[in-house]
Amino acid sequence: MKTLASLACAVALAASPAAAAELKIVDVKASLFWEHSGKLSDNIIGGPGFENLAKGGGPDNEPATAVLFDLTFAGDKNAAPKYATATVDISQASRSGQQIVTHKAFTNFIFGADGVQHKAFLVENSTCMPMTVDIHAGKTNKNVKLDFQCN
Repeated sequence: MKTLASLACAVALAASPAAAAELKIVDVKASLFWEHSGKLSDNIIGGPGFENLAKGGGPDNEPATAVLFDLTFAGDKNAAPKYATATVDISQASRSGQQIVTHKAFTNFIFGADGVQHKAFLVENSTCMPMTVDIHAGKTNKNVKLDFQCN
């Protein structure tokens, strides 16, 4: 009887959403989409602020109005955790002070032999307002701030 109860408990734990805690956010990269050349910039996280990107204020005077984010997640090797979910909140404040918040959720993780998977998303019309990005995955969090301004 004790063995049957232990087995039932183990099955219940394996099938519970607690399995999602194995998902981890390990890296965040962001690149500008250059509108004349159609190329992506190097990673801009941790770099200096940008001014007037939408008007060509970037390197080589090339305009950029969109940011492509590359999120790197880690999980169990060769696994597809059923309940794994990562959430992203993108916050920006307009010149008038109005808060603009975009919420995204990622599911359907399928980890390969290296236990890594990337998820990407594009934020359009976003390079004239400071941006804060909060990522939550399992018990891990990352916060990224990008300093965008336009005159």
